[in-house]
Amino acid sequence: MQPESGNGDDAVARARELVLAKQFEPAVALLREHLTAHPDDGVGWRRLANALIGLDEEAAAVEAAGRAIEVNSEDAVAYRYRALANQLLSRYRESYADAKRAVELAPDDHEALSLLALNVLAVSRDTARFKELIQRALIVNPGSAAARGALRGYRAIQRRTVAVAANLAAFPVAVVLLCGWFAVDTGRSSDARWMIWPGFVALAAMVVIGPLTRSAERVFPMLTLTQVSTAAIAAGVIAAAAGYGATRAIPAAATLGLTSVAISGLSGIPLSRRGARKSTSIEPTTGRSAPSRFASRRS
Repeated sequence: MQPESGNGDDAVARARELVLAKQFEPAVALLREHLTAHPDDGVGWRRLANALIGLDEEAAAVEAAGRAIEVNSEDAVAYRYRALANQLLSRYRESYADAKRAVELAPDDHEALSLLALNVLAVSRDTARFKELIQRALIVNPGSAAARGALRGYRAIQRRTVAVAANLAAFPVAVVLLCGWFAVDTGRSSDARWMIWPGFVALAAMVVIGPLTRSAERVFPMLTLTQVSTAAIAAGVIAAAAGYGATRAIPAAATLGLTSVAISGLSGIPLSRRGARKSTSIEPTTGRSAPSRFASRRS
């Protein structure tokens, strides 16, 4: 194994202090100058990756961490930094591989465990494995900000999933019943209330639920076909029951119900598949809202 660090330890130590103070630009400048003279300094490359992440220069951080790994292929922290940079670039498969390697090299690194957990969730939607990794991270460090940040990210995904599923039930009901009311009754009959009020309630539900979907707009919903089917069936039953109450006609009620099912299914199935594609290609946060930056300023 090659030595992690070459000459110029004072420069690398000074850069570490600058990073701790969140003075990333001076740290990057100092480390670049140092590494020009000492390109075999693995610790220097690793700390450069850390500082570049602080400057939101993830592509450069990936390269710097890669240089650190070339110097020392067993540098767990360098793998973690590269995993983090790749995650922030939405390169989740690459991030998963690096986080997995970091955990293999340092099984008690709570930040690497937390980062791997997020990638497991994104790549395979394996919530059981996600929880297992987070539990390990919290056993190692009960106060781990990285693990708690990952849990917050997971809860955001859950909230959006529930909100999107609820919207898949409310949206077709509102559209079908309000349109059906205008087409069938136009308010002349007292039975119109069976269509108009459920339609307004569904519309109000969408208004209430809407902020929950928008507030987590960069988090992919983990919709399953079962959830989509349940939302579609609920929409169909509500629309059909309301339609029958208004018209007392089974064909009209069936038309409203089936139309609601179709709208919900046609909206939900592509959304579910889109989420699956994003989580395998991977983009659980549609970009920049990855739950936390796990780059430790201590390393």
